[in-house]
Amino acid sequence: MSNWNLHPSTRSVNSKNPIKEAIADVPLPENFHLPTYSLALGDPTAFPEFSVHPLVIKLVEENLLSGSGNGYTHALGPKEAREALAAKYSYENIQLTWEDVFLDVGGCGAIHTAMSVFLNPGDNILIPAPGFPLYMTVAWNLNAEARCYRLKPDQGWEVDFESLERIVDERTKLLVIVNPSNPCGSVWTREHLLEILEWCRAHKVCVLADEVYHGMTYGKPHYPMGSLTDEVPVITIGALSKIFLVPGWRCGWIIVYDKYKKCTDIKEGIFKIKNLLLHGVPFIANAIPRLFAEMPENYMSELMQKVKDRAEFVYEKVQEIPGLAMQMPEGSLYCMISIETEKFEDIRNSVDFTEKLAREQGILVLPAEALMSEKSFRIVLCSQLSILEDAMGRIKEFVSFHLKSN
Repeated sequence: MSNWNLHPSTRSVNSKNPIKEAIADVPLPENFHLPTYSLALGDPTAFPEFSVHPLVIKLVEENLLSGSGNGYTHALGPKEAREALAAKYSYENIQLTWEDVFLDVGGCGAIHTAMSVFLNPGDNILIPAPGFPLYMTVAWNLNAEARCYRLKPDQGWEVDFESLERIVDERTKLLVIVNPSNPCGSVWTREHLLEILEWCRAHKVCVLADEVYHGMTYGKPHYPMGSLTDEVPVITIGALSKIFLVPGWRCGWIIVYDKYKKCTDIKEGIFKIKNLLLHGVPFIANAIPRLFAEMPENYMSELMQKVKDRAEFVYEKVQEIPGLAMQMPEGSLYCMISIETEKFEDIRNSVDFTEKLAREQGILVLPAEALMSEKSFRIVLCSQLSILEDAMGRIKEFVSFHLKSN
């Protein structure tokens, strides 16, 4: 019998997730003489002070027990949920209808759907660096290209427009904006967002606005991209995952802001893709109208005060550590800490820093290479303050050991 021809598809081989591979490649030591901590993975459910609000559980439980969410649902999600999201995310410049909203399997599913509709093999999207690496993963999977544009760490992680100009071309289909930012913790001003929109208008490039951290700020107001333009089509990604601390529920959505109907064919493409791919869980989606209507007004401010307390603590500690630097974050759940590698005796890059920190101090952070960048690392701002105090103390000790003697 001849050999079987069993080979994985090119798409499957091209499917790599840098952030998960980076964490897997840097294990925490076993039987360490001190408690070990991971400050790397952005899952708020792992931290006791970021537990799900009881109302969220109650509403989904009621839907589940009612039996109304056990069957098939429309490919684009229940109409009532889409109507609620359209009302929630309409603005003065544009009033959405339920037909502008498409539910998906989490924010990640929404990203995959949107990119699948826009990209043919050989097309490209522009993504921020540092940034969320799933955009690169999906581009590879679609035989397309993700090109990184630079963010300026010393200017609030704003867009470097010169780097954008170097990589845009006639096959650029989307400019990805993540605001509030994962991983930087930045929240851009209205003026900067308008600059970005003007660049998109001039280059005829649509915006893919990743707003999974919508409203999750403690420094500046958050201006959704769809609220700032009529002319530039904005494809917004949202989800329950971070705003309600339920990433495992995998309930996300795409909203198309397209006042002048440039994206009619794109919306039809979304419908066709969603007839092919998986659909969200009905008893979770059915809770959306009441979730947004009944959550206490102070819910988000109280949640973000916890993050702010941790951000301020980490910021103060970093100021005491030579060789490290950071901008004070203003939103999301993260901060980026820069490494001045030239000041270290034997630290070549952030992967080297991460591996040695884990091995010597039992602290795991996320190296910037997993985020398409370099010379920095990300910390998740959800750990208990006592853990952050211990971790930052060990990071300070680690740095003092590896700094050049002069």
